[in-house]
Amino acid sequence: SAETRHGVQIALYAINCPMWRRCFYSADGDLLIVPQEGILQIKTELGRMLCKPGSVAVIPQGIKYAIGCDSDGARGYTLEVYGGHFELPDLGVIGANGLASPRDFEVPSAWF
Repeated sequence: SAETRHGVQIALYAINCPMWRRCFYSADGDLLIVPQEGILQIKTELGRMLCKPGSVAVIPQGIKYAIGCDSDGARGYTLEVYGGHFELPDLGVIGANGLASPRDFEVPSAWF
């Protein structure tokens, strides 16, 4: 739970219109967003990201963000981790053919 700072929370989301006039903030932990349908447009304090189905967005704890979508809407899953941060695993014995290589992740592009 968020009170004990231990564990995770998994939730479903559905969005049918942009929410640019609302700002979200996760004070409890890092937020992982996994779109299942539709493309998410995410604006954070660090920059902008497009998150398509088959990709994953991670928003660090304490970062403010706003979310928009295309005209068809979007839905998917979120996972919030308490008491730690998401980290890339060590590649180990499978090396460059690992499942989580830094080249597979996008970072927000700064905009002002």
